Amino acid sequence: MKKLGFLLVGTAALALAACGRNEADTLNETQVQNMESEALNNLAAEAANAEIEALGNQQQQLEAENTATSEVEAVDGNATSPSEVEDDVQGM
Repeated sequence: MKKLGFLLVGTAALALAACGRNEADTLNETQVQNMESEALNNLAAEAANAEIEALGNQQQQLEAENTATSEVEAVDGNATSPSEVEDDVQGM
């Protein structure tokens, strides 16, 4: 039984070793680097698109808050003008 197992393992090892000699299915180093650089470029593009989308959403929120604040200041008769606030801050 041990001899049969040893024979099968040896045959399989020889068959696998013989398959690797042609190297027809292996990638060369340049192809591997190109694949890696493409993957990194895709990840960078996805990250940039996500950041652009997040910044666009943040801009919309800030514009909505600014509009709401402007409407409140227009209604409030005691609101100070931005130039008065700037003068106060610069005087500090």
